Amino acid sequence: MIIDVVEFSRLEKELSSTHKQPVDFLAPTLGKAYVITITRDGCSACEKQKPKLNELAANAVKKHGDKVVFTRIHINYSSDSVEESLRSKTMFKHYFYPTNLILLRTVDRGAIEYYRNVVPEMKELDKNLQHAVEVATMLAEQTN
Repeated sequence: MIIDVVEFSRLEKELSSTHKQPVDFLAPTLGKAYVITITRDGCSACEKQKPKLNELAANAVKKHGDKVVFTRIHINYSSDSVEESLRSKTMFKHYFYPTNLILLRTVDRGAIEYYRNVVPEMKELDKNLQHAVEVATMLAEQTN
């Protein structure tokens, strides 16, 4: 599968055992651009974005190979159980679903957030991903 789907509860467990910051955990390798999408149950915008994001991911992987990594973090949510959504909002400092991030690893600062948007047009996300791949490549070349 081109987009790795991770349940938020699993991510929390992995983070607690590694003691890493979420961005450092999600963007471990220099020279890659990491597209992170945060979705939740019952989100109509999330459902509308999924096929578009799948298409973007397939095209990006064809074009950039292993220089791009796509992860969807899924939040379990119901009107009776909002705790997981609240923890996600605290961890990733987001408010709306879906939220899309592009992360890059740097040499001296660890992973950084390169881009953030809520329900962007895929054309905008793709344009920012292209730039992020260029920056990631440049950062990796600086270490050689």
